[in-house]
Amino acid sequence: MTDTYPPPRHSASGALPGSGARTATAPDVTMPDVNGGIVPVSPVAESTVDSAAVGGAVEDSATREGRSGGGRPAAPRQRDAFFDNAKFFTAALVVVGHVWAEFGDSIAARAAYNVLYSFHMPVFVFIAGYFSRGFMRSTDKFRSVFPTLVVPYVIFILLYRAQLILINDVDFKVSELFRPHFLMWFLIAMVFWRLSAPLWGHLRYPVLTSVALSLAAGCWAFTADSTLSRAAGLLPLFVLGLTIEPKHVQWLRRSWARWAGLAVLVVALPVSYVWERGIVIPDIHRGFILWNQGYDDMGYGALEGSGYRLLALAFAVFLGAAFLAVIPRETSWYTRMGTRSMYVYLLHGLIVKSFDYTGVLAEPILHTPLGMVSVTLAAVALGVVLATAPVQRLTHRAVEPKAKWLLKPTHGRT
Repeated sequence: MTDTYPPPRHSASGALPGSGARTATAPDVTMPDVNGGIVPVSPVAESTVDSAAVGGAVEDSATREGRSGGGRPAAPRQRDAFFDNAKFFTAALVVVGHVWAEFGDSIAARAAYNVLYSFHMPVFVFIAGYFSRGFMRSTDKFRSVFPTLVVPYVIFILLYRAQLILINDVDFKVSELFRPHFLMWFLIAMVFWRLSAPLWGHLRYPVLTSVALSLAAGCWAFTADSTLSRAAGLLPLFVLGLTIEPKHVQWLRRSWARWAGLAVLVVALPVSYVWERGIVIPDIHRGFILWNQGYDDMGYGALEGSGYRLLALAFAVFLGAAFLAVIPRETSWYTRMGTRSMYVYLLHGLIVKSFDYTGVLAEPILHTPLGMVSVTLAAVALGVVLATAPVQRLTHRAVEPKAKWLLKPTHGRT
């Protein structure tokens, strides 16, 4: 279930693989405390069920056991507000992005949409990888995949399908009942990514290997399925989060990085606007930033498509780093909401699609500059509301179902 903020966490003993093949003691992430000192924060212990920022519930084995090796209580850990803040803002941007998708008649809206989709889902995936490190070092972690990813998927895909049939008047087909729809692809991708986690710790160059697989996958026929295409295309971002040294993430917390990141994001908007007008920069298929199509489906050959996908990955890392650099480091009113990003992700789609299917988002009054600003603010407000404790209490049985009864008991545990 979703963790509360900020209870002490317990870290499990053991080694945490880094970006290479070596195995070492997990390096601690550090964060400044209120007195100006440094408080170590384990990247594994920073979050539990909602630690993947949206799709992926991680149930930390150390949390379940509450003890380190030798039966002694583990030292308490503090949560890192930086990552909770990052999860909150990323989840809010997901809501905004899905609303903006309905406003393709505006060049400015399309330009902002392009910038947003160039980094917000890659950041989402990166954070998911960063908090999936326990899957590299403990097979017990795989026990959480079914109750925290598969069961919520079944619950919500039925809700989204019912919405399609009842509101959008789509014919009911048993063959498509559990087929991923809209944002549900992420839960399926998370299952694939986490099942692959142990592999990456054994490779000398995990990120480069995942990039090569991503580029090659764009040529394969299975990318005609948008879920598999996204899972393969975004794989390098998950692996980057999974294997990056925490000290490298610390670079983004330096004061100069915040100003540099802000400058990058500000400059990206007019560049995207010029690109969208198609005067200076050649038109490139939007599928490269949506990650939902193979090269052939977008009308590109293998070499050209691989080049554009590599460029999309580079922009994702560059803009994603800029976005993370501007994330506040301090605890704020929204920090606790970052622990409920799974609720924002799964629930907002039902609301957005209701407005879409009923034609509300197509109203001409909304397709004006003032209307666009109003809809954007409403999307942010929706993200905030869905991250509140009352919503969690009302919907936790769907978002975080108690499905541990489906698992066999483990020896030596209750």
